[in-house]
This record gives sequence, structure tokens and C-alpha cells, in this order.
Amino acid sequence: MKRLTISTLAALLLAIPLGASAITSEAQTNSSLSEDNTSIISQRRRKGRGERWERMMEQLDLTSAQRAEIKDIREKYSSEDNAFKEEIKASREKMQSLLASDASKSELRRQHQQMQSLRQKMGDRKFEGMLEVREVLTSEQRTKMAQLIKERGQYGGFHRF
Repeated sequence: MKRLTISTLAALLLAIPLGASAITSEAQTNSSLSEDNTSIISQRRRKGRGERWERMMEQLDLTSAQRAEIKDIREKYSSEDNAFKEEIKASREKMQSLLASDASKSELRRQHQQMQSLRQKMGDRKFEGMLEVREVLTSEQRTKMAQLIKERGQYGGFHRF
């Protein structure tokens, strides 16, 4: 009987690390899947925006010169926006870790202010891009674009373009 108890205890002691390893592996797999899903969703959103943008450009009946100029503007702002998005993501992650820690209210407020500042800068950049695109359009095209944006409702706006 004593031998059975010792064998059972030994088996349990071996099983605990194996179980923990399996749980860790499962968590890493789920985390990886979650990141993959987020990436897929993000790609679909970008593709959808690109398609909507192309439809709008067709509806505005842009010249090839206007298309090229707008494409350059969008590329200029897009590459710079990626850096802002990374900064915002890092700032959000820092906020999450501060919230989980014993950080003071003043530290949390500073981090919140930094996040707000980054978002404001990104919004300002989008606005500047919109102004540049607007300069390329004729007054008729601007009127048509405003109408198309209005038709898209609350989910659309000039800043998306």
C-alpha cells in the first residue's frame, strides 16, 4: 500500500510540470491565433477602405493627373501614420501595465495625456492630408465628394480618405 502511495505521488509530481507546460503551450497558441485574427481583420479593413476609396475616385471622375497626385498624398500620410499607430499602441500597452500596477494617479494621468496627445497629432495629420486632397479637386468634385460622404452616414467621413 505504501508503495502504491509513493508511486501515485511520484506520478502526480511528474504530471504537474507536464500539465503546466501544456497549459502554457495552449495559452501561447491561443495568443498567436488571436494576433493572427487581429491581423486578418486589420487587413480586411484596409482592403475595404481601399475599395471604398477607389469607388469614390471613380464617382468623382478624376483625371489621371488628379489620381496620381492624390495617390502621392495618401502614400505620404499613410507611411507616417503607421509610425503614429505604433506609438499609440505602445502608449496604450504602457497604460494597461500602469493600470495593473501600483502606479499613482498622477502617473496614470500623465500616460493618459500622452495618449491623448498622440491621438490629437494623428487627427491633425489626417486633417492636413484631407486639406491637401481637397486642393487637388475641382469645386464640383468637392461638392460631389461631400455628397458621397454624407450618403455614407455616420461611419464615413472625409478623414477616412
